[in-house]
Amino acid sequence: TSPNPFREQVFRNVNTREFVFDYKFLPRSAEEAKHVQNIIKQFKFHMHPELSAAGMFYIYPSTFDIAYYYKGQQNQNVHKISTCVLESMQVDYGGQGFNTFADGSATEIDMKLRFRELEILTKDRINKGF
Repeated sequence: TSPNPFREQVFRNVNTREFVFDYKFLPRSAEEAKHVQNIIKQFKFHMHPELSAAGMFYIYPSTFDIAYYYKGQQNQNVHKISTCVLESMQVDYGGQGFNTFADGSATEIDMKLRFRELEILTKDRINKGF
């Protein structure tokens, strides 16, 4: 057999990058737990589309601009991230065991956010720090 000289057979497409961020919340009070619930609600709200006024079309979900910071400035020692959409979100209440405050709020909440870039990575973008 001989090697296939047609690169098109090997190179089919370019995928967009995906970023996953895991957070563990350990609120110390029911009031802090409510703040955590508000954070979760905001991500959930912005990851979903809305309906047009006539209810016939979806309006795109929100986009996110993510950057790593160090000492108040964008960290130049890690790659940049292009504008993203929040593709999925997973929230788990309880961790190793389900405990609550007196109002029923969870004392431990894990949240996983999966973002996907909207731009395709190219050599030029890599040279620009992405």
